[in-house]
Amino acid sequence: MKGIKPWEVASLLDDKYILRIERYLPFMLIAIAFALRFYNLDLRPFHHDESVHAHFSYLLFKQGTYKYEPLWHGPFQYYLTAILYRLFGDSKWISRMIPALFGVALVALPFALKKYIGLKSSFITAFLLAISPSFLYYSRFFRNDIYLAFFSLAAVVCVIHYLEKKKPLLIYLASFLFALSLCTKENAYVTAFIFFSFAALYILYTLRQRTPEDIMTILKDNKILLPTIISLSIIMMIYTSFYSFFFRNPQDSFALFRAVSHWASYHTGPTGPFFFYAALSLLYELPILIFGIAGIFYFIRKKDMLMIFMSYWAISSFLIYSFVIYEKAPWLLLHLLLPLAFIGGKFIAEKLFFNSIEKEKVYKHLFTAFTLVIFSFSIYTSINLNYYHFDDPAEPMMQAAQPPSSFNDLMGRIKEVASEYDGYQTRIQVVDGIAITQYLWYLRHYDRIEWYPKELDAPIILVSGDKVERARNLSNYHQLNSSVMQWHWYPVTDYLSYASLDYLVFREIDKEPAKTEVILFYKEEKEEVR
Repeated sequence: MKGIKPWEVASLLDDKYILRIERYLPFMLIAIAFALRFYNLDLRPFHHDESVHAHFSYLLFKQGTYKYEPLWHGPFQYYLTAILYRLFGDSKWISRMIPALFGVALVALPFALKKYIGLKSSFITAFLLAISPSFLYYSRFFRNDIYLAFFSLAAVVCVIHYLEKKKPLLIYLASFLFALSLCTKENAYVTAFIFFSFAALYILYTLRQRTPEDIMTILKDNKILLPTIISLSIIMMIYTSFYSFFFRNPQDSFALFRAVSHWASYHTGPTGPFFFYAALSLLYELPILIFGIAGIFYFIRKKDMLMIFMSYWAISSFLIYSFVIYEKAPWLLLHLLLPLAFIGGKFIAEKLFFNSIEKEKVYKHLFTAFTLVIFSFSIYTSINLNYYHFDDPAEPMMQAAQPPSSFNDLMGRIKEVASEYDGYQTRIQVVDGIAITQYLWYLRHYDRIEWYPKELDAPIILVSGDKVERARNLSNYHQLNSSVMQWHWYPVTDYLSYASLDYLVFREIDKEPAKTEVILFYKEEKEEVR
């Protein structure tokens, strides 16, 4: 410590200690994200969509069959899940393990941009993603949107690093990730449009005062022809092989036309008012929404190009998903929030930590207090949604096809009764067309299922709707009630009427939810049955 004054030693030690803390903070946050995503991962019954995805993955695993259908989205999830079923067995936990891992990886991605946005900004952004009610919920949900969010952001990270380092490997990796996003879900085309339209506008803006000779010189110096050809080849090879089931179904090699045609004419699924995502964001995502919107105005004034790109991504997503796309579903909210989280994270970091604020101590304290309050509310909301109210239809983050926890009891009772008879060879009769996707998954191991039989006489019978009375006349059967979906209607007028303190804090609604019931009839003791 030669040349250092004695009173400076403590300061140097403090700085060294702070650097060490900063080095380990990302790992601590990633560990927290991991714990949040894997805790009780298989407790909630499969949602309708989850059971559909699991069923098709199971068919691929058991029978080696797959065919692309736009309604059930791209093949990436099915291929990866079928591989994991083969390696580790088919279960709810294994099914949800993939989105949970992608959710953790998404939390880690902001640290890959710390050079460009700063460590504090990357940490706050990662924290927003880690505790976000919607990102956490759909990281514990077996569907495609968390993969698409990861692939989209990871491709952006690669491109940003490429623009600085000019290493072709980075652009090839971005192309690989982009191809996987196209093979994941059809709204990847929306993300692609946003990215390429921004690139086109940016190029037009930067080249507006250059001559054609200057442009040709730039293209020649950057040697972009070969990387472009290789990148397009990567995208085409992955896209065509995945969608065609590795050329077993060559007619699906160019799925773009089928995908666009299907979703452009899709007007039968869930929808809502144009402010659907704004209402969801106010209910669940106050930190990202408030600081993200404030950050858009703040960074546009500062001409921060990365944040301008994120702003373009966020605004375009909001306009397209709110006004252009018919379907309004809570999982699509992720694609609006992802860029907004980066803007909000950097805005918070600058307002909390930049020295220019030190002169305005009252403002800084008020801002800090406000930040802590809405962060606390977001954490409270996230914990309630994901660990306590995960089957409560008063939570609009879930769709109507979520069964209650009692559905686990019903399926558990079926397994207990079957063990008293012939195990997976036990006869099961199903008179229920509504819950067929649930049964295809939950009863996948049973070999003697009779669909819509004329006579009801099996040890285990599942019925719903107007078929219930037919089963009630049976003698010597026990009955167990549950439901395969439950919901509250949320018309435009109800958004305001539900905005009470009881609803905002406790999700209390003063009316019973609608539901689709399912009833199990069973015989406990083994006896001769026809």
